[in-house]
Amino acid sequence: MENEAEEATMTYSDTTREIRRDDGELVGLLRCEAEQWRPLTVFGASLAEPTDAAHAEGVVRERGLSSLADRWLATIDGESVDVWLLEVRPDRVRLRRHDPMATQSGHGEWHEVAHLNLRLP
Repeated sequence: MENEAEEATMTYSDTTREIRRDDGELVGLLRCEAEQWRPLTVFGASLAEPTDAAHAEGVVRERGLSSLADRWLATIDGESVDVWLLEVRPDRVRLRRHDPMATQSGHGEWHEVAHLNLRLP
């Protein structure tokens, strides 16, 4: 019975698993890399090095959502910039630069994940 509950909180593909809370909210992803699993945020940024599936899932459940409140390092136009995540989607994120002196919209800027290097410092 316990395994059935765990299965209900994951969506599988050949190389990626979605990890969801009991209420269905997506908390992160696991991506298969050389027979190990890398824990990822909902938008695909790495939370830790690849490991076994159980440990990687634990990292996602523990840090997947809470990491969204952390300061991140983004490479934007070739420059490393400290940023805060204002909103995240699987394919894009809305960022605000950490530097209060930076000229920027108070609402942040949307960036496509495919064109952005985003990582925890």
